[in-house]
Amino acid sequence: MPDAPIADAVFADPSALGPAHVDAFRATGVTVLGPPALNAALHRALLEEALGQLDAESWQLTGSRDRGEIAQDNRRAHLGPVARGYLSSDAVVAWLHALTGERLAPSWSATCYTRYTGPSEHMGEHCDKADSCKYNLLTYLDAAWPDGVEPSPGMQLFIFRGDNSATGLAMRLTARSNRAAAIFGSRHAHLRPPLAAGERLVMLAGCFHVAG
Repeated sequence: MPDAPIADAVFADPSALGPAHVDAFRATGVTVLGPPALNAALHRALLEEALGQLDAESWQLTGSRDRGEIAQDNRRAHLGPVARGYLSSDAVVAWLHALTGERLAPSWSATCYTRYTGPSEHMGEHCDKADSCKYNLLTYLDAAWPDGVEPSPGMQLFIFRGDNSATGLAMRLTARSNRAAAIFGSRHAHLRPPLAAGERLVMLAGCFHVAG
């Protein structure tokens, strides 16, 4: 279990961060918190910062498998102080240590706010780079789709049992506002299909490497 306390100022219910999450992560490479995952005030602050950064300091990231890249189309933005404080907090680092058994630190160059807007924005199948993003902490800040319909597959992250989709599906993680997931992203391939019209998703994609 973590050496540092899990702080009330970060997680919505610190008492829920127990052995079941460790067991799930070590069995499947993923574990999910919430909603709500975070303290309401922190969630609001992260969402406000994300929207501001996406308006002021963002870029559209596209890639094509034909060029040897990850096939993708989404909008990225630099972090602000709220995101940096959250990802480097004792609570987050302690929880990830409990899950992974490793002491981790944020990889700032690989971490960003991300927005997907339907129709068509997506993220293709990939594993993350082990040196800069061995593990991920994905924090969903806003997720919405039209009233009266179910969310499309684009509102789900497909996580596979191994390093490619042929290994079979381990989980479909549906995006919900104030939901978080820790993922062994360098070992388990994952993808997001294209969003449908009227759907949107804002998230903080946190990457972590082994400290030292």
